[in-house]
Amino acid sequence: MFAIERIKKIKQILLKDKRVDVVELSERFSVTEVTIRRDLDKLEQQGFLVKIYGGAVLNEEDQPGMPILAVEDKLQGEKRLIGQIASRLIENGEAIFIGTGTTCLEIARHLKDKKVTVVTNDLLVALALKDTPGVKVMLTGGDLIAGTSTLIGGFALQTLSGIYVTKAFIGVKGAHFQAGYTVDSYEEAMMIQGVQRMAGEIIIAADYTKFDAPGFAKLGELTMAGKVITNKQLPAEYKKYYFEHAIKLYTTFELE
Repeated sequence: MFAIERIKKIKQILLKDKRVDVVELSERFSVTEVTIRRDLDKLEQQGFLVKIYGGAVLNEEDQPGMPILAVEDKLQGEKRLIGQIASRLIENGEAIFIGTGTTCLEIARHLKDKKVTVVTNDLLVALALKDTPGVKVMLTGGDLIAGTSTLIGGFALQTLSGIYVTKAFIGVKGAHFQAGYTVDSYEEAMMIQGVQRMAGEIIIAADYTKFDAPGFAKLGELTMAGKVITNKQLPAEYKKYYFEHAIKLYTTFELE
């Protein structure tokens, strides 16, 4: 069996069972465990799964029914570029906050050469950093939103009290001139507002599809962050807005 066929079957197993085991896959496909781990590495780079000890679990954050894999794969490349830019804004020795969602997950994946402290309320972000020797990870704890990897609530907010981070990277559900930055729930908005109080600066990390697509709960106006990282496809009117409001805009144009 060719590698591309094996990876396709591993995807199918993940979609059905939500997790895979390295030893079981090795026996099933009659290949070495090293080969299976390489397959899982490729799928993790695509954002399809998150590796855990002895195997991997399906990354369900942006794939609830998985009918649009082709679109998600395309956006994964855009998000990966955002993660690359974000990593360039992070200095060794800093304490930073990384929020929830697949764009923020890509930021975590680009910290392999950094020596930083990362505070997060996203289980997948923490898992992505578990084998990164230079990164110290602090999970907020709190209530887990069903069907996601996001931690919220009073306990999570309490964890934030008494600490300080130089930069907070925040993912959003939508960005809109009237609605501002939005997320999926009021509880998520409360969590991020708590992060704002303990961060030196807020940096929005959002792929271009988030613009002109307001979510449910308002997080703040488009001026709440001094820096925005997105893709070159950002609508021109938003580029103009950020320029006029002295908001530093980073796009993926230079990296492509």
